[in-house]
Amino acid sequence: MSLVHVALPRAPSHRSIVFTADEAERRLSHLRALGFSREDADKVFEAIDLPTPEKIDARISDLRAAGFTDPVKMITSSPAILGYAIDNIRGKISDLRAAGFTDPVKMITSSPAILGYAIDNIRGKISDLRAAGFTDPVKMITSLPAILGYAIDNIRGKISDLRAAGFTDPVKMITSLPAILGYAIDNIRGKISDLRAAGFTDPVKMITSSPAILGLSIDNIRGKISDLRAAGFTDPVKMITSSPAILGYAIDNIRGKISDLRAAGFTDPVKMITSSPVILGYSRERLALCCRIVAGLEDRSDAQLARLTGLPRSLLEALAAQSPCCWRDVLALRKNLRTAQRIGL
Repeated sequence: MSLVHVALPRAPSHRSIVFTADEAERRLSHLRALGFSREDADKVFEAIDLPTPEKIDARISDLRAAGFTDPVKMITSSPAILGYAIDNIRGKISDLRAAGFTDPVKMITSSPAILGYAIDNIRGKISDLRAAGFTDPVKMITSLPAILGYAIDNIRGKISDLRAAGFTDPVKMITSLPAILGYAIDNIRGKISDLRAAGFTDPVKMITSSPAILGLSIDNIRGKISDLRAAGFTDPVKMITSSPAILGYAIDNIRGKISDLRAAGFTDPVKMITSSPVILGYSRERLALCCRIVAGLEDRSDAQLARLTGLPRSLLEALAAQSPCCWRDVLALRKNLRTAQRIGL
């Protein structure tokens, strides 16, 4: 029987074992039977010297026993896992927990490459981040495990570059959105320039208050401005400037809220939202509950809705159940209900 490599889209450059065509197909077929797509099975085969089906089964079983719910997805993301001893994986979970990570399994699931990092290097990264000004590196890494793959010199450089671009507190900014560490500084400068060209007078301040803007394409931002104008807002730029989070709201959702407010009896929802854009940040269900309270008031006004939306859901439901007749009753009931909740009545 001749020894040949199985036909794949790319020749495996690492191959130290030469399989017969039958054996290669047996191992690939086993991966597919386990739930790997044909493409993913080929990817795993290309990346490592694929173990026998028996060893693959044992590793998947061990990973499940260690708490990983989808070993197939994990292995697809990082095929090298099939070559790690399960005792080392359990040890890494234990070490991560000792380092302050409350859910190492979830963390590794989102970034399986962590299994390839030495625990001393992880501890070193935590120490380096703390020295760079980050007060809770563990929380930061938990939200973006990929940080463990960033060189600390690059992180320090990003802090310096952001400061040079006009951001007064890059550490705070990165803490609120660690993904910034993965954005090229040229793209960030370009976003500042594009926002200015779109009519925003202080893009740096805008991004500082809502760093997620850096993840939005300028075409989407221009589209949102156009959509808001079409929905009846005369100055979308001013509106977004006062509440940058609007850029993250789907225009269909915004139109739906305008329609809901109009149906609830508010004659000019656009004006309402313009004066209090924070309304758009609440669910339509919550707005409906607030509208129900305001609708029953003899002295109803647009401003009352905005004041209600931020209250706890339980308090809103209790207010709705009382059917207050005027705003003074709402204020009195709110005070009484809060007192009752505080003393456990």
